[in-house]
Amino acid sequence: MYKKAVFFGECMIELSGDISSLDKFSSNMQVNFGGDAYNSSVYFSRLVNKEVSTFFSTALSKDTFSRKMIDRFKREKIKCNYIRTDGENPPGLYSIEINKSGERSFSYWRNESPSKFIFQGLKGKELAEQIKKSNIFYYSGISAAILDSKQKKQLIEIASSANISGFDFNYRPQLHSNKFENQELLKEINKNIDIHFISFDDARDLFGIRNPLEIFDILKNDNLLLVRYKSSIFLKNGSNEVKVINVPHGKVVDMTAAGDSFNGSFLALMHNNNFSIEENILRAHSVTSEVIKHKGAIIDKKYMPMI
Repeated sequence: MYKKAVFFGECMIELSGDISSLDKFSSNMQVNFGGDAYNSSVYFSRLVNKEVSTFFSTALSKDTFSRKMIDRFKREKIKCNYIRTDGENPPGLYSIEINKSGERSFSYWRNESPSKFIFQGLKGKELAEQIKKSNIFYYSGISAAILDSKQKKQLIEIASSANISGFDFNYRPQLHSNKFENQELLKEINKNIDIHFISFDDARDLFGIRNPLEIFDILKNDNLLLVRYKSSIFLKNGSNEVKVINVPHGKVVDMTAAGDSFNGSFLALMHNNNFSIEENILRAHSVTSEVIKHKGAIIDKKYMPMI
């Protein structure tokens, strides 16, 4: 019997390009699809063994963008059984600007996105039941941030029912505007997951900390916590001591999906082999190192490292 891995979140229409001259004349923008949990699901699907089926769970409509999005999922061998398509509006949209060092800035248009209402109504209740007790469940702070308080609670409960749950907060000031509420939300989620991926930059901006070791004092649990900090990953597994693993990046063209690709790859590798956590970190990082050499979140399959 196949194992079920569910990646839950919002996939959006993505606009990207150089708009520096937009005040003078039109600009050529690229249109794509993107979202943190979706990005992770792609790299998971590409790497996980054949005993695991990858699902993406979201809410869409019947518009052309929604249909194209589902076609894209299927091209990546991601199953769409847990996608609602009865939304009243098209998916959300965001634009991404990248500076010379590869750092990104975002603008969002998602107030009427169907994903905001994913657990509402009879179909929402049915979907919540369908994705409970998965073998693997992954979501992010962005997945949770767009939901109302009742749906947030449902999402946390669904994730905690999985055999293995993974989470990345992915702090975004535009979404997580109330810092105190989101500090408490992150702590609550941390109690209910097994593998916690976190960026030091996110934790610094949310909690005002200065040292990555402070994260382990804030997020106390017996889960596996992986903290990305510069060219290192800080690893703490349950009550064990913190370990620091060197993961140099090399050339950087675009940091989009750096964390997402690592998370998806690491989760896949954890189910593919019996290597140590440290070895799987290095192998997952080899994917990230390749991803950031290219523009965009999803690299062509021909560039995937042989791991």
